[in-house]
Amino acid sequence: MLYNSTRKRIFEMLKQAITSGDSISLRAIGGELDLAANTILYHIKKLEEKGLVVRNTGGKVVRVNSPDDGSAIAYLPLLGNAACGQPLNTIADENTIRMIPVPLNILGRNSKQNLYLIEAVGDSMAEKIENGDYVIFEPNPAPLPGQIVVARTKDGFTIKVFNKTASQCILEPLNPDYLPLVFEKSEIDESFNIDGVAVGIFKPQQNLRGGD
Repeated sequence: MLYNSTRKRIFEMLKQAITSGDSISLRAIGGELDLAANTILYHIKKLEEKGLVVRNTGGKVVRVNSPDDGSAIAYLPLLGNAACGQPLNTIADENTIRMIPVPLNILGRNSKQNLYLIEAVGDSMAEKIENGDYVIFEPNPAPLPGQIVVARTKDGFTIKVFNKTASQCILEPLNPDYLPLVFEKSEIDESFNIDGVAVGIFKPQQNLRGGD
């Protein structure tokens, strides 16, 4: 709960900007609230200490977390969809990012600033990941065997379990009706690469407030 009225107004301005896929400068906040930049920065640091905002290494606020009791949420960018089946040939343009509220209890202690969402399409990862599920990813081009990844292939984007041998990288489905995708390690960067590793999954119905 936010009891400081100035801090609450700053938080609401940050939240509105982030959930719209925009950013807002200290100057813009200061002009609206008639506050000095140092004062605004002080309040942002306090919000960060309470876990209500997440800043990147440059100090920019990149995520806001709702303080609402019992239904705390964070806003993460939905970058598009990827196949749980045959690879899709498109993923969202990062310039048209949509922000989706994610229950904080799903993120747990994962407060990393660069998390993003991909919507699963298809059933090759059933029953763990079903059609329409949101999968939370952390950018990571070097997954461990057994981790769920989103990968770019020459045919498009796909969500699979990563495994490897001495000479091959393998993208494995969980559904036995589908075959694995196998790549020679020499094909990395040319025919495929790993974009991210899954850190969580949630159903659209858990997104109680809907996307903007």
